[in-house]
Amino acid sequence: MNFVSKHKIKIVLWAMILLYIGYFSYFTILRYRTLYASYFDLGIMHQTVYNTYQSIKKQDMSRFLELTNPFGPEQIKRMAIHNDILLAFMAPFYFIYSGPETLLVIQTIVLALGAWAVFLIVRKVLEKEKKRNFIGLIFVTAYLLYPPMQRANIFEFHAVTLTTTTLLFMFYFWLGKKYRLSFLFFILSIIAKEQVALTTLFFGMYILYNNRRDKINVRYSLLIMITSIIWFVASMLIIIPYFRGSNHFALNYYEDFLKSLFHIDSLRYLFFLLGPTAFLSLLSPLHLLIALPEFGINLLSNNWNMRNIVFHYTSVIQPFVFISAIYGVKKFNNKRLAIVGIIILLFSLLFSYFIGPLPYSMARDIHPFLYPQKERTDAAFWKNLLKNKQLKISVTGHMAPLFSSRRYFYNFSKDYYLADYVVLNVDEIYNYPEKDTLIPVYEKLQKDKRFRFIYKNENLEVFKKI
Repeated sequence: MNFVSKHKIKIVLWAMILLYIGYFSYFTILRYRTLYASYFDLGIMHQTVYNTYQSIKKQDMSRFLELTNPFGPEQIKRMAIHNDILLAFMAPFYFIYSGPETLLVIQTIVLALGAWAVFLIVRKVLEKEKKRNFIGLIFVTAYLLYPPMQRANIFEFHAVTLTTTTLLFMFYFWLGKKYRLSFLFFILSIIAKEQVALTTLFFGMYILYNNRRDKINVRYSLLIMITSIIWFVASMLIIIPYFRGSNHFALNYYEDFLKSLFHIDSLRYLFFLLGPTAFLSLLSPLHLLIALPEFGINLLSNNWNMRNIVFHYTSVIQPFVFISAIYGVKKFNNKRLAIVGIIILLFSLLFSYFIGPLPYSMARDIHPFLYPQKERTDAAFWKNLLKNKQLKISVTGHMAPLFSSRRYFYNFSKDYYLADYVVLNVDEIYNYPEKDTLIPVYEKLQKDKRFRFIYKNENLEVFKKI
């Protein structure tokens, strides 16, 4: 396979990356516009970035990283929930287009570029092997078909999802002894979410362990470890408590951690994470253990969503699944690389078929294509009718991202009375898990003399404050 020219390899590589960007940009935008996205978390993230964009545009720093409390009526800073200030870096792109679509496209592009990082790492790790380009393209294919990454891409928008790519480039530039670029991607990683610093701490420990006699690497490892510790401690003990007024909400997830660890879901979770790369990560456990803090955070939590590949909780682990698998391949001699590459490709296709979201998969996500929510037309109409950003709006979950381009936005709750308009999908009130909470609030709204019922079409209803 080494006879393939570098030019043709680049064409294949970028063709796959562009194909991924095209499909998932289209799909995630369609998902949003057909009302399959939700307030948790696209609406939350968009309102935060939109307010930050407005703070830059109007030079009003009071709106910087501001959103309406998802569980209350007050305005808060994003750091009261998570210290993911990387969100602020999304705001300048809103000068191009200030809608949720911008976040979805950015997320897709960044994740797709992770394939480039994977290819570069393969070439660096296997630089003495003739078939390194062939293995590189195999790993690029496995990465772009990787079900946990694709599902994180689909699931709304999260700053931490971008760390799949930033951590890959952090590792690659360290391999190439380009420490300044590595440190840049390290910084971009830790500001994506507070706990990422624990994984980068282990990355620093890995560098120190493997390069104890290299003064430059020792200094770099110490810089990484010290910065990681400072950022994590500052986030958990100073920044989040300051803006929240109490400890981090997620600490409650670990009250009975042993019960959470020894559960069949934990084994299934590990199987789905490692299987698409033919379990080759297990051949290089030291590289996989860089992500041990993130494994611990997810596996010890009593929040079962954190052991599910459908969400964004795998994002910090994914880079090290691939890095360790690449080092696992290095253990095979050149004669066996072609066979190993074919095995990786087969496992990748197999897992993509059984648990991936693509249209050919058994677990395919095609609802936005075939079953768009019937309320989407009315929702889009009212979005345009209520485009005045000064209006305060309260909306049920799946329509929320359409209406959250404003300073004050309320996910429908008992605080609806603060809004100028209430836009509801009644089906969400009566048939969703929150129904026991929302039905009494809806019944109260119907009797509330401060509001007038002004529109109804099937499940969509609109109330206006008098």
